[in-house]
Amino acid sequence: MSTTIPRPRWRTLLLALCVALCPALAHAQSGSVRGTVAGRDGEALAGARVSVSGTRLSTTTDPMGVFTLRAVPAGPHQLRVSHIGFRETVSQVTVRAGEESLVAIQLEDKPFELDAMVVSASRQSERVTEAPATITRIGTAELDATIGNTFAGALKEVKGLDFVQVGMTSVGINARGFNSSFNNRMLMVEDGRVMVLPENGLPVGQFTATPKVDLAGIEVLVGPGAALYGADASSGVISLTTKDPREFPGLTVEVTGGNRSYRDLQARYAGFSGNWGYKVSGEYQEADDWSNRLTLVGSFARAYRETDVPSATAMPEVGREGRAGLDWNASVMRGTGAIVRYFGDGKLELSGGASVTDGVGQTNVGRNQLRNWGYNFQQLRFSNSHWFANLYRAQSQSGDSWATNRYTQAYYPNLARPAESRLSDDELVAASDWPSDGRMYAGELQYNSRLPFFLNSALVLGGSYRQDRVSSDQQWLSDRLTGDEISIATYGAFGQLTAPVMPWMDVVLAGRYDAHENYDAQFSPKAGVVLRPAQGHNFRVTYNRAFKSPTILQTNFHIPDWNAATVIYGNTRGFTVKKPDGTLVRQYDPLEPEENTTWEVGYKGVIGDRVFVDVAHYRSEYQNFMSPLAVIGDPTNLGLAGQGANNPVWAYDADGNRLNNGAGGPALALTYYNLGQANLVGTDAGLNVLVTPRINVRGTLSLIEISDVDVEVGREESTALNSPELKWTLGAGFQDFGRLTGGLTLRHVDEYYFRSGANRGFVPGFSTVDANLGYRLDRFNTMVSLGVSNLFTCGGRFTYADTDALFAEPTDEERSCGFGEKHTEMINMPEIGTMIFLGLKYQTR
Repeated sequence: MSTTIPRPRWRTLLLALCVALCPALAHAQSGSVRGTVAGRDGEALAGARVSVSGTRLSTTTDPMGVFTLRAVPAGPHQLRVSHIGFRETVSQVTVRAGEESLVAIQLEDKPFELDAMVVSASRQSERVTEAPATITRIGTAELDATIGNTFAGALKEVKGLDFVQVGMTSVGINARGFNSSFNNRMLMVEDGRVMVLPENGLPVGQFTATPKVDLAGIEVLVGPGAALYGADASSGVISLTTKDPREFPGLTVEVTGGNRSYRDLQARYAGFSGNWGYKVSGEYQEADDWSNRLTLVGSFARAYRETDVPSATAMPEVGREGRAGLDWNASVMRGTGAIVRYFGDGKLELSGGASVTDGVGQTNVGRNQLRNWGYNFQQLRFSNSHWFANLYRAQSQSGDSWATNRYTQAYYPNLARPAESRLSDDELVAASDWPSDGRMYAGELQYNSRLPFFLNSALVLGGSYRQDRVSSDQQWLSDRLTGDEISIATYGAFGQLTAPVMPWMDVVLAGRYDAHENYDAQFSPKAGVVLRPAQGHNFRVTYNRAFKSPTILQTNFHIPDWNAATVIYGNTRGFTVKKPDGTLVRQYDPLEPEENTTWEVGYKGVIGDRVFVDVAHYRSEYQNFMSPLAVIGDPTNLGLAGQGANNPVWAYDADGNRLNNGAGGPALALTYYNLGQANLVGTDAGLNVLVTPRINVRGTLSLIEISDVDVEVGREESTALNSPELKWTLGAGFQDFGRLTGGLTLRHVDEYYFRSGANRGFVPGFSTVDANLGYRLDRFNTMVSLGVSNLFTCGGRFTYADTDALFAEPTDEERSCGFGEKHTEMINMPEIGTMIFLGLKYQTR
């Protein structure tokens, strides 16, 4: 028998006493720091980041520029203070136990920012070198120096981004391959509001209601962003931030003129009184855009030739009343307004805006003549140091727009009718229009904080709701069958934890759960390790899995009479393809979400306060790849459905009904579908060197290739890279060089083959030079700016042995260089030449 002898109780009591007293003793040996952060002119800076070097203590300033740091260990410390657009400042402070130390910090303007503050990568403020992703920030000064009067020009030098100029003010944006004529893999966000057209899933882009003079900055996140932003961000995020009335008060007026009758007027006025702020902005822009004419060959197109004569198989493109070609006059009228209530460290903002746009837009099946295309939004958002809440409504309406290829293919047969039985021009337009009314109702709630009990880790949690309601006036979507508008709801929840497990290493864990009304729930995880061997240096390894849900257009398209030979359907139930004798050729399952798994390794760092380096290498694996709009049934001998020439195939719906054309015969049938897998490997790199504090030299380089494709023979179009394997930029700029500001940029894009629906062909490689120069008239608070895009160009034009063949291989390429030289950036869209903009900007604060 053994006896248990109890341990002395005094040890247990002493341990408990230490646990109870240690926090009190630590507090007794610490104090607090309270201070203000202001700009060069003494204006309070809200949102400035203040941290204590060598500790995990950090905070941000409130709307009055005030901050407080508590539990700071007693002794001398360095405070690091940073804010977007200002030079980081290090301030000395001595903290005394039990006392509050007061500081006043003033930041200097920073002409060129190497390690900017960003938000989009983690949905909270951090430096570029801290962000676990490839991200670029374009600040207010850079936007002011952009060529022309839209923000799009500033995106030309973003590493990893495909920038496609399709007009004076219209561009296409893509990242990391798989571009198309109707690309929706990049998510656009403005002030936390999703900027997507509900009826087709495209980014709002040129339809935005916000003039450039009201933009404070743009952040571009390249690579999967679904872990925090949802299924629309499978290739990246473009996030726009507008100016706050308190931070950017006063009047701004900008007037610009240019070649091709370009004219633009935009203005903004903002102010504040006490706890209230307000702003209003507006713009009118117009230009005679670059133009071209096509000849339609069935459901496809090629460049128009003077010898083309209208026939049943080849129809030169016409506009209203049979005019030769389209109306290339492009214009937009847009405006926004907001009222802001400030209180404590937060603000509540009610805003709204609208735009009306005319021009020409490209799709996978042709081109649209845009007339009175309208977009509007209303938004109520609250934000402070820990919370962000957002409610908004957005609406897109097609106005009087119509499909130009449908109009052309109806015009010539109508012209052949007896005069008394012809349709009027208004009736032809009505038969070719795209009526749409897409509305989005959405809300989001987000919380972020530091966890002192867990290594001062950064935590972000949030949830969202979105409902899309779309009507095509029962003409080109499935409401044509049901008579009811289409309604789809999505619920999401997301979170990210950034834990500094070691002073030199962060572990990042993130994920998003999305419940879609039409598909199984999707979980998009993200994990990463970020190593910081020294201040301003970052080595990272990240894993992302992103989903891309089909859009309403891809699932609910329904046009059984696109033209006399062609039908277009969305894919919700699947299709079967057979030979005329009934032999099964292919089975297409209902469309489901696409999956993108990406591994990425990278380095970002600031070397000697003068050189910023950013390099990332990635491998992306796509499963259930979603095709662009593609042919699945082809009764001709052209082999358009991938079955080979002289081998017609017919398409059938899920009920076994053959898809017929208007004459009752087998139709040329187009839809969307999933297929095997496609793997990408690529590298994005950027370099920015401060030669002096006011002169910089910069460059970007992107390499990409498809390393493995597993698809059926004949279906290669569906995984076409549609992007150059090599592109690079090289630029130099200077700011406040006396009264001068300016820069020069060289951009190169390698040739590549592009195929997306009706648009197929080689895009010749090209190199262009852009230049801009500004002169400041301080006495009049005015800046005079001259911008020239495509000042000097080296480009190519392919020649073909068989000029009548639709998809022939080129036999030769003619290259030329010179001032005013034109070049092609998008198949079946106009060549782009030199664009000159002369502007005058008046600004008061």
